[in-house]
Amino acid sequence: MKKGLMKELEFDDFINNYESSDSLKLSDEFKKQVTDILNEVKLSQDNALISFSKKFDDVVFSSPKSFKFKKKDFKNSYDKLDKNIIENLEYLKERIVKFHSKRLIRNWKDKDSAFNEYGQVVRPIKRVGLYAPGGTATYPSSVLMTSVLANLAGVEEILVSFPPSNKEVTNLMLASCHIGEVKEAISIGGAHSIAAMAFGTNSVKKVDKIFGPGNKYVAEAKRQLYGIVGIDSLTGPSEVMIIADSSANPEFIAADLLAQAEHGTDSSCFLILIGEGIKENVNEALIDQLNKLSRSEIAKKSLKDFSFLVEVNNLSDAEKICNLVHPEHLQISIENLDNIIKENFSAGAIFIGASNSAVFGDYCAGPSHVIPTNGASRFSSQVSLNDFLITSSYSILSENHDSKELQKVIKNSIEIAELEGLFAHSEALKLRKKNIETN
Repeated sequence: MKKGLMKELEFDDFINNYESSDSLKLSDEFKKQVTDILNEVKLSQDNALISFSKKFDDVVFSSPKSFKFKKKDFKNSYDKLDKNIIENLEYLKERIVKFHSKRLIRNWKDKDSAFNEYGQVVRPIKRVGLYAPGGTATYPSSVLMTSVLANLAGVEEILVSFPPSNKEVTNLMLASCHIGEVKEAISIGGAHSIAAMAFGTNSVKKVDKIFGPGNKYVAEAKRQLYGIVGIDSLTGPSEVMIIADSSANPEFIAADLLAQAEHGTDSSCFLILIGEGIKENVNEALIDQLNKLSRSEIAKKSLKDFSFLVEVNNLSDAEKICNLVHPEHLQISIENLDNIIKENFSAGAIFIGASNSAVFGDYCAGPSHVIPTNGASRFSSQVSLNDFLITSSYSILSENHDSKELQKVIKNSIEIAELEGLFAHSEALKLRKKNIETN
């Protein structure tokens, strides 16, 4: 492929030398910068939000009332929105509900001879904060990808946060909040927004868990605040890996690479080509489409700095590369789809077939587009209904209950406790054993 578009590596070189994206190799200086922002919000609260909004977004808020919105504001914006846009966003909501309502987590209970009853109870998180990114693009879809799930789960209090922008963009985001049945919103972006939701301020009530994608400032703020507040995952710059052979459509491949690259200059694309005879065709399509793209400079820098092309001999080698990178999005476009074993590929979201695209996942396919990046799909999943719910186990044991199975539970538990040197544990159980024997 033409030099300067994507970095070309041999299979062995990629396997031996690949490291996760340089875009998230953050310096100590950068991490301290984020720490300072978080600490300032914790200390100065609303004043810090107003100050950082001026510094980073060049927006002057006269008071917290200037950046806070309620349900009536959402409805007013919704009523002003073009009917076609409303239909599109309502359809997106419908698809999200359709996908995620298929697998609702429910309470369950059982019993055996040891316990009168045991099981699991499920309850929604009480208050969540949903971050929707801004900057060079507008993301009403991100509002719906999280708020619709929060409502499905039964979350009582939903706060959305998005960066300040012009009136048109703000109205679109507020109208999306109405469709997503959000309770309140703040027009605050970046690390200071995450801090406000985690710590709370004079005007922003703290949340229990934060969801949503963002830039490296947002991702680093979430990382530093985990434990003070729950987080969905560390979702940083967007990624796509495309595995294709000579049967794939070069124009589709080029378009899908650019769709991911236009997210930001630090987005990553991985093109894994099986066999020969496709690279040059993809290259021609990529150059042609790039020249026509409105966000061409952003996409070009992403392709040049954070993207790779690797030619491999077979699907097995492509699988090895995938499971080294653990990409956010994985597209597979090969002639024989029956050769694909989905479980063998470690990726956040998988799109199979020449006509399929990660862009479907960004919008109306149904799954959430909030997906772990930078290799995190090896240990975490894209946001789902589960993430808005908390499960608690329980057991019920009546005063006079006795059985051979319960005695076995007690006996083994006592011996394991003493094996671990926790003799207060064993004494607590011995008291139960004595009580059962006495009665």
